[in-house]
Order: sequence, then structure tokens, then C-alpha cells
Amino acid sequence: MFAVIIIILVIWASMWAFYKFMYPRPPKSMMPKEGDVITPRQCNFCGNSLAEYRGVLETKPTIAAASDNPINANQELFFCNYEHQADFHAGKIYDPHA
Repeated sequence: MFAVIIIILVIWASMWAFYKFMYPRPPKSMMPKEGDVITPRQCNFCGNSLAEYRGVLETKPTIAAASDNPINANQELFFCNYEHQADFHAGKIYDPHA
């Protein structure tokens, strides 16, 4: 009986060490800070969902006189990273298998 308990404890300790090694905590700089918006948004280029504070938010103001609807006066574009932002404005199309 004592051997079974020791084996269970050894397995538990080795699994704990394995998960600590394989899945470390992210650095504090990657965690949300006070005032960060953590609601998920979809990238306008690839469609992946990401927290707003992790991506690039771009506001494109339009002329209010040309628009009939004042709600659409400011269009917000959201991207995963700066590469997706540049590719979107270059007119490229996202290919997930590239």
C-alpha cells in the first residue's frame, strides 16, 4: 500500500513539473493593464478573434457632410498585428494555407 501512494506522488510531481516546463506563465508585459479594453474583436484582414488591447486599432475619419448617417462618421478597423494592417491597405487577400 505504501508503494502505491509513493508511485502516485511521484507521478503527480513529475506531471506537475512537466506542465510547469511546457506551459510557463506569460510575462507581465503581455497581461492586461488597468484601463485596457479586453473585449474580443475580429481582425479585418484574417478574421481571427483577439482582445482589443493585443491588436492594432485604426480609426479612419470620414467627411461627415458626405455621409448621410452620422453614426458611421468614424470607421474603426482592427488588426492582429502591423503586418495584417499593411497587407489590408496594400489590397492583399488573406490566404490561410499560405
